[in-house]
Amino acid sequence: MLFTEIDDGSGVLLHLETKFYYTLNPTAVVVWKALADAKLTTLDAVAARIAAEFRVGPDEAARDIGGILDELLADGLALAGPPTSA
Repeated sequence: MLFTEIDDGSGVLLHLETKFYYTLNPTAVVVWKALADAKLTTLDAVAARIAAEFRVGPDEAARDIGGILDELLADGLALAGPPTSA
């Protein structure tokens, strides 16, 4: 995957095998970056970051993360691992 963050907070992913481009909204960019951040190892940690950055409740943040992860998995942009929570 190649990821480029845009100045407005959104981002673009290029799947190198399929050559498809994907647009990420700002919330999805935070999730994408969190997947590579060794300090954000739990869904709760990612939800806390999203809740703080976008001023939403933790439940809404967790729902958003779930939807984003489902889409990333379905499109082959992420691999499933064991679920973790704090």
